[in-house]
Amino acid sequence: MNKQSTGKIILFSMYFAAIASFTAAQSAVITAEQVQDWLRGSNRVVIVDVRTYEEYREGHIPGAINIPSERIATERALLPRDKSTPLILYCRGIG
Repeated sequence: MNKQSTGKIILFSMYFAAIASFTAAQSAVITAEQVQDWLRGSNRVVIVDVRTYEEYREGHIPGAINIPSERIATERALLPRDKSTPLILYCRGIG
């Protein structure tokens, strides 16, 4: 993603017991600038690109892992076990 990206990104703090149904304990829409602030901070944050593998290969946020949205339940082992670790999920946007 380039610096011109001003799209919204969804921040999920999830409880993985409900990962199959993708139920979020807390969620918010945040800006790209807020994501940069999180990444500069000392807390651990996991960024998940939920776009297709092809879109991920074309470009992604540095350090992001790719788990296409339809594979979240089957690839949950790639997500942190610590349920308090914030997850930032992003896609190509609405529309």
